[in-house]
Amino acid sequence: MSLYADRCPPDELLTDAEALLVRSVTRVDEALLAKAPQLKFVATATIGTEHLDLDALAARNITVASAPGGNADSVGEYVLTAVLALFQRRQQLAALADMEVAIVGAGNTGRATGRRLQALGVNVHYYDPPLLQSNPQLSLDLHDHWQRVLNADIISCHVPLIKDGVHPTHHLFDIEALQSLHAEQVLINASRGAVVDNRALTDVCAQGDCPSLILDVWEGEPQISTQLLDVAAIATPHIAGHSAEGKVGGAIIAARALHDFLQLPFAGGIDDVLPACPWPNYDANRLQTLDDLAALALHRYNIWHDDALMREHGTTAAGFDQLRKGYRKDNPRRQFNNQRIACHNRQQVEQFSQLGFSVLGSVR
Repeated sequence: MSLYADRCPPDELLTDAEALLVRSVTRVDEALLAKAPQLKFVATATIGTEHLDLDALAARNITVASAPGGNADSVGEYVLTAVLALFQRRQQLAALADMEVAIVGAGNTGRATGRRLQALGVNVHYYDPPLLQSNPQLSLDLHDHWQRVLNADIISCHVPLIKDGVHPTHHLFDIEALQSLHAEQVLINASRGAVVDNRALTDVCAQGDCPSLILDVWEGEPQISTQLLDVAAIATPHIAGHSAEGKVGGAIIAARALHDFLQLPFAGGIDDVLPACPWPNYDANRLQTLDDLAALALHRYNIWHDDALMREHGTTAAGFDQLRKGYRKDNPRRQFNNQRIACHNRQQVEQFSQLGFSVLGSVR
């Protein structure tokens, strides 16, 4: 087995490679495949496959696997923390209870995000026309009303990047959609950069009625728009899914797929890879308000630290890549399921479980 750390594996590793495991920064296309004549299997440790040329892989009869759901909880916690951080800074946390959230994409990450935001008391609904067509009885507030999305107080994107077909997502938020938004709204993109037309968004913001932007992904990564960075409320370098559990979870799914392909047994999980988290137990009675919850969330994941690093180092392609590659290398971001909350009633059990914490105590 050989390891590589750059966006593309070196040619000398590809020559004899029979299997290739990648993340979203590695483009597996005809140019790469031409250097890998022995390749039989490709897996990505991400849910999205837009960085894989599926037609070229199919033409070579190369088996492909992805990792749906591997980092869904990490993305959900990123959005939850970002929303709490933004409204805490505005001193408007109490206003969340009256807000409407549109989740664009009701897959693993969309539902993980919606579940957590719903626990704050907001009204969450999901826009996903393809899923609505195939699963009209799904027990979600699932719809295909685009205007309902554009009217929401908070819009959070969780779709793959699809350029063709009946339901493309490339520039889903185009100039027309973006011009219908206003400064009291929040637009979050933790899916793929080109789901939002970044140039159009920059133009809309220049006109002065821009929604508050929480951007983890950027069109043209790793070279991003510094103009957009300047106006974003929270900016990070494509790390929403990069908790320690999220990265290891995706890798385990990819490794399991490789073992299945090779018809080999696979054993092991996240707990076999990551060290125990030393966080002390917390009493739910200390979390009576959203201010209390925001303080705990930001203590466990200081998203403002990631935002500051992005503004300092993410303005160049090399800097952006280095932020992703070395993300919290010495102090990995751990997920909230490592935080045990002692609960005393059914409402607390339900709320903190929905937020993704580990609950101590049960109520019959």
